[in-house]
Parts: sequence; C-alpha cells; structure tokens
Amino acid sequence: MKTTRAHPVPDPGSHLLELKHVVKHFDISGGLLDQLRFESGRLTRQRTTVKAVNDVSFAIAPGETFSVVGESGCGKSTLARTTIGIYPPNHGQILYREERIDNKSAQAMLPFRRRMQMIFQDPYASLNPRKTVRQTLEEPVVFHNPAISTDQVEARVAEVMSQVGVDPKWVGRYPHEFSGGQRQRISIARA
Repeated sequence: MKTTRAHPVPDPGSHLLELKHVVKHFDISGGLLDQLRFESGRLTRQRTTVKAVNDVSFAIAPGETFSVVGESGCGKSTLARTTIGIYPPNHGQILYREERIDNKSAQAMLPFRRRMQMIFQDPYASLNPRKTVRQTLEEPVVFHNPAISTDQVEARVAEVMSQVGVDPKWVGRYPHEFSGGQRQRISIARA
C-alpha cells in the first residue's frame, strides 16, 4: 500500500483527518477446535492472524487531495473501513478535526457519520439493484435531515445529480441502466 498527496504535508493543527500509527489485525483462527494441533506428542493451540493494516500514519488538510494505492488485498479497504469506524483499530489513533474518534461508541459517532462518507470502488456492488436512483439518493438526505420536506428532498437529489454530471431526469432509473462511470457518479452523489 502506498499513499500519495497532491499538496505538501499540512501544518499540525490544520488537519481534517489524521491517523497515528493505526493497526488493524484480524484473528482468523476459527473456533477452539480449529486452533488445536497435535505436534511432537503434545496438544497445542495455534492462532492465525491477518495483518491487514500495520502502523499507518498520515494527515490530510481540508481541500487536499490524498490517495491510497496498492495491489488487491494490500489493506486499502480495511484502512478506509477502520478510518470511518466500521472496524475498530487494534492500535493507534484516528482524529477528525483534532478530535479523537476511534474510541467513540456507535451513538457518539453519529454526528461524524454525517461528515465522513465512503465511496466504494465497485459502484455496481455498492448500489442496491432494486432501488431507483431517486430512492438511493433520498435515503441519506432524509436520514441526516429528518425534518426536511418532500419538495426539499427532491430538490436536493436533483442538485447532487447535477453536481456529479448525471441528468436529474434519470432519477427513476435503476443502477443497471447506467454505465460504470455514471454509477460511480451516483455513488459520489450519495456520499
């Protein structure tokens, strides 16, 4: 895994997101019986660990472009999921606007969920094939703004579709009716 940035390293105190020595390992040993081995006349217990993310540190300033690149299976998606709190890190700290978020409960993370979103690499797999674009884009708008009117929801959906370059007249279409690039744009609009 390799990180790249379009701008110089930001000054401390101006970070939008900062990771400090983040580690995420997964125990894939299975149950107790899966872990037991008979070796040299003795019964031993062996655990198997996958080291998906090992000591990753970086800082991103507001407006900065930052990339994480690497071959399949190197930990990019695990790093993203750990960063937004889907997976808790085994070690290290994650700070959003200088506030530590890796140790917060699911309830305490709700305000941050409104400001941090993932855009998945495979847009077809991340979009529900049974939902229209309207339904897909309305869901986060209503979730994050429960008091919003129906007209405001429709206006917001049309606005984000225009922003990402997808014709708002296509809100009634399903994901399979779009090209891969258009599906990626819809995923960005949803985020």
